[in-house]
Amino acid sequence: MSSINNTYAVIDLGSNSFHMMVVENISGMPRIISKVKRKVRLASGLDTDNKLSLEAMTRGWECLAWFGEHLSSIPISQVRVVATATLRLASNAQEFCDKGNVLLGCNINIISGDQEAALIYHGMAVTSNGGGNRLIIDIGGASTELILGSGLSPMVLNSLNMGCVTWLERYFADGKLSQANFDLAIIESQKILAPVKQDYVAHHWQLTLGASGSVQAVQEVLVAQGLNEHVTLDKLEHLMAQCIACKDQEALVLEGLANERRVVFVSGLSILIMLFRELPISSMLASGGALREGVINQLINEPIADNICRQTCLAVQHQFQLDVEQARQVTSVARRFAGELDIEPSLVDFLGYSAMLHELGVSVEYINAPQHAQYLLNHLPLSGFSLQQRHLLIALIGNYKGDINEALLRQQGSCDEHAAKRLLSCLRLAVICVGRHQIQRCDAIVLKNVRDSIHISVDKSLMSSSPLLMTHLLQEAQSNSDLLL
Repeated sequence: MSSINNTYAVIDLGSNSFHMMVVENISGMPRIISKVKRKVRLASGLDTDNKLSLEAMTRGWECLAWFGEHLSSIPISQVRVVATATLRLASNAQEFCDKGNVLLGCNINIISGDQEAALIYHGMAVTSNGGGNRLIIDIGGASTELILGSGLSPMVLNSLNMGCVTWLERYFADGKLSQANFDLAIIESQKILAPVKQDYVAHHWQLTLGASGSVQAVQEVLVAQGLNEHVTLDKLEHLMAQCIACKDQEALVLEGLANERRVVFVSGLSILIMLFRELPISSMLASGGALREGVINQLINEPIADNICRQTCLAVQHQFQLDVEQARQVTSVARRFAGELDIEPSLVDFLGYSAMLHELGVSVEYINAPQHAQYLLNHLPLSGFSLQQRHLLIALIGNYKGDINEALLRQQGSCDEHAAKRLLSCLRLAVICVGRHQIQRCDAIVLKNVRDSIHISVDKSLMSSSPLLMTHLLQEAQSNSDLLL
């Protein structure tokens, strides 16, 4: 199959930005080969009669003409263009679409709020790991989607007429960052939520994910300010206080806030604060994907994996031609060691993922394999892994052999440093004990918790028959004060 016939594209005509994503289908996983985002702010062109201004439409057409050039080599059947809230509302949407269709060479599909919400949930499902009930929040330019689902199936879907561009125009139009403006924006968004609020509070969910630029911007600011990636109401209200202290939109400067998000940051923040207060939400993480990922997956028609993180690791193994059998043996032993040390099951899963990819850096060069792996893991698309979970992978795989860089363990933020050290000990010992496809000897090695240390128990017969292994275990114990041999 030619690369052209294996290429797919989705264009998302949002109320704030237009996005184009082009991917190749590699071993059942979409690999992004082009990703373009243009700030069009289409929603700002809606008047009181919901008619789009010629100026706003012209901005959109200019962007579509540019997108159209990129689509010329991709079969039309492998391209989908979706338009959301603003074009749902616009009374002259057909005028915009008629010209847009010509510029793109394919048709624009204006999708309903429920269709958008379902695609957002689908996009989350193919890129974010986790079981049980999940609440997904996507704050767009003119609408906010709330989707409550279980596993791969959405249960409650609503698209609400409030967004970071429309709320900016209505409640922060004077450019002032005041408590009064925030309060008004929050109160009005409460009114929008009220008719459907009970649909959500009647359920329980284990995980809340944010799938929008507003959520990503908040998370980037929190991490830049030295906090972890978990969004909480206290953190949001602290950010609101920081914004109010700036007094004016033109003077808004927050560490970690990208300039392109600055204009709509406060309006998106006000909606997010309301949702945390009303639903209520204890903590939220950023989703790996949303609308575009959902559309792409449907275009490619690939089944959704039950475990997105594992599917991602399998794809990376294939891409870099890793020794799958070696990885399987190290994974098996590392997970057994973790069970013997009573490590939390959710962390054991990430130990397994690190074992699957521990030799990633070897694909570049053996001597400095951990350092090469750090670079690759920082830049590879890792569907299913949050930012801090990615850092945990880097901390483990970047230390699977050689001297330990403890700074990586402190920086990962997905678990406490003590737990991270325990995981790393399991991985390093599994790598040593398996050697090269020698899993059969690992049954003679057992780990035990002895107060705050890990005791390595080795059967006497193995001690006498494997002097090189014993030398490596002794060296590991000498370099790690937590290990007893």
